[in-house]
Amino acid sequence: MNKHSTARIASLLALALSGTALAFSEPPAPGGDGPKPGGGGGRQRPKFEDLDKNKDGFITEDEVSKEQWERMKKRDKDGDGKVSKDEFGAPRPGGGGPRPGTGPKPE
Repeated sequence: MNKHSTARIASLLALALSGTALAFSEPPAPGGDGPKPGGGGGRQRPKFEDLDKNKDGFITEDEVSKEQWERMKKRDKDGDGKVSKDEFGAPRPGGGGPRPGTGPKPE
């Protein structure tokens, strides 16, 4: 083997080992970049505090887009035209519980 072949083999070996180490590394910490638990890559549900623009403790039609309000008004259990934090946090009508694979892990 000549010097160039030895150098190429060493480079390829180093590259293969670094790729293996990366594959077995720890996932990113919660809140960091990277895949979120549950997978799917779906949209994150906005926080109540972010939607409550005037900070009165309720989300009303004038604080969200028309499309958001169409979904949100289904949560207005008491029919008062505003969604409280309790109503916002309740399971969606017809939405059931958590998606499969997102609940607690069996021990």
